[in-house]
Amino acid sequence: MDLVRWEPFHELRQQMNRIFNNHWFRGMPFWGTDGINPRVDIYQTDDEVVATAELPGIASRDDVEVTLTENTLSIRGEFKRGAEERQEGYFHSERYYGTFSRTLPLPVEVNPDQARATYKNGILEVRIPKKEPGKRNVYRVDIH
Repeated sequence: MDLVRWEPFHELRQQMNRIFNNHWFRGMPFWGTDGINPRVDIYQTDDEVVATAELPGIASRDDVEVTLTENTLSIRGEFKRGAEERQEGYFHSERYYGTFSRTLPLPVEVNPDQARATYKNGILEVRIPKKEPGKRNVYRVDIH
């Protein structure tokens, strides 16, 4: 009889590998535990905070809403599919659609009323000037 090394977490590791190797998770970079989540980068320069979000498939800036407070950025929107794409007879579909909402903390307090946002080629960019600490308000940002 051969000796076998005891691994206390062997079964748990096998189950986790099965879950994460499941094809359902592959190719779905936006899908999180609470729905569709676009990828967002936030960085700061000396004068401003810049956020960029990947929103491929958003046809119009009217399908996205950006709101700010002095310390948070919220992005809401909807990925739409045409009615002709929802026909019966689909064999396989991996494209995502539906609404999303992200609220992210900002690294410093900002001036929300002076923010600028642009949307081009599937990338939303929001530039927000920094400010001294003060009172908090919510502002909607127009997208150009």
